[in-house]
Amino acid sequence: MKKWLTSAAILAAAFFAYAVPYAHAAEGAGAEHGSWLLLTFFAINFILFVGVIAYFAVPPIRKFFADRAGTIRTALSRASSALAEAEDLANKAAARMAALSAELKKLADELEQETAFQVGKVADLAKSTAERIRRDTGMSSSALAEAAKRRVRAQLAESAATMASDLIGRNFQPADQGRLIDGFMDKLGDGDRR
Repeated sequence: MKKWLTSAAILAAAFFAYAVPYAHAAEGAGAEHGSWLLLTFFAINFILFVGVIAYFAVPPIRKFFADRAGTIRTALSRASSALAEAEDLANKAAARMAALSAELKKLADELEQETAFQVGKVADLAKSTAERIRRDTGMSSSALAEAAKRRVRAQLAESAATMASDLIGRNFQPADQGRLIDGFMDKLGDGDRR
């Protein structure tokens, strides 16, 4: 197509270069008749030029603009669908963010409640453990005190028995033994009388 346009332009330039001097010569010979002839020549030349341009240039220009319009429509359609998809994704993301923030708040509330419950449970366990330790300490100290009293009593009884045994062994005579038995028998007899 470029070859045709180039050939047509060269041909038109050669024709103008050859025809214009004759047109001026004709103008000089008959000014009235030459100007109409020159005007007719230019009009025909212009119509031929427009015809050649229309014949050779219009179909490729139409094709170019049709292809360009198709490309633009395709790009516009793709951009429109991409925009719709992006808006849909943005709406879904916004909904998901709202759901996530609500779920995050719910989880924070549940965590706070669970923490309060566990703290209360630990506090109750600590109180019951402290009370049990107090009770066990009281019982242990009472048991230790009672055991200490029993040991002291046992040692006192043992010491008293040892001392009594020593005293009796040193100071007890056979006459004392008879007197002790008589006194015991008298007491038994008094008990029977009553």
